[in-house]
Amino acid sequence: MSVIGWRQWVVDGAGWLRPAWTPWSPFPADLLLWRPDGLTRAFCLRGARDGLGSQLSQAHLTPHLRMPSENCVCGLYAWLSAQELAAAAAPRWTSRPIIVGAARLGGRLVISARGYRAQLGYPVAVVDPDGVVSAAYPVARYRTWDALVAEWDQRVK
Repeated sequence: MSVIGWRQWVVDGAGWLRPAWTPWSPFPADLLLWRPDGLTRAFCLRGARDGLGSQLSQAHLTPHLRMPSENCVCGLYAWLSAQELAAAAAPRWTSRPIIVGAARLGGRLVISARGYRAQLGYPVAVVDPDGVVSAAYPVARYRTWDALVAEWDQRVK
């Protein structure tokens, strides 16, 4: 089973999509990246956070037997609806561009009242009026929020 979830991403200097609510450092550069060439897989960062310091980049990130776990905060996050995303605050930890869009989520899903935590995901559509997202991402690109929602919001149809 897969679902459409609604997300914010931060766009880094190379145009790659990164989590908007998880500052990237001190984690390894490629760990918190929504991959343009396939599925992004969730990792549990709890083990990495326990050992902050010089050994962090070498930390072995062992996934739970069931990722994401109901007893953890791990997983790829997304809101259930475009309305939930529209009501969300923008992250303040970065000066990089923030974009919004839809992601296809699958594998194991933990569903809450407002959102999903998923094992696997990939971006499918973004609002990118300034063209800041790398062309390597095979996503639908929209100039406006309304155009994105009209095509991707399953609750509207």
